[in-house]
Amino acid sequence: MLLLMMTVSSAAAAYYWMTTIQSDLQNKVAQNIQSTVGSSAALKIDAVECNSSSNTIEVHLRNPSDTQVTDLMIYVFDTNGVLVTAGLLDPSSINAKETSIAQNTTLSGLEANADYTVKVAGSPNVEATATTSCE
Repeated sequence: MLLLMMTVSSAAAAYYWMTTIQSDLQNKVAQNIQSTVGSSAALKIDAVECNSSSNTIEVHLRNPSDTQVTDLMIYVFDTNGVLVTAGLLDPSSINAKETSIAQNTTLSGLEANADYTVKVAGSPNVEATATTSCE
């Protein structure tokens, strides 16, 4: 009788332990997948216009995803990949499913007849790159 009770209690304890482990494991895997895949945010640059006389860059952005992109920063690199200037875009966010929005910023160090690579980055972990020539 004692052996039977020990077997039943061991089986119940093992069942409880396995279900707890399984539940924790499923939750951790779901969290890892969400953090790895993210919210599938995206950012596209449709056009870039650079004006060296007014030191402005206008970037036409598109957000085809279902997630709002915030904290938009712009980085301008020369043809050698050296950072020329950087700044915060205004407005600094783009709504989900936004078709195209012009983002303006005034940056110093832009030269006429120079080629630049413009990179726009935002949160959650999105970026887009385009090239332009300054007038």
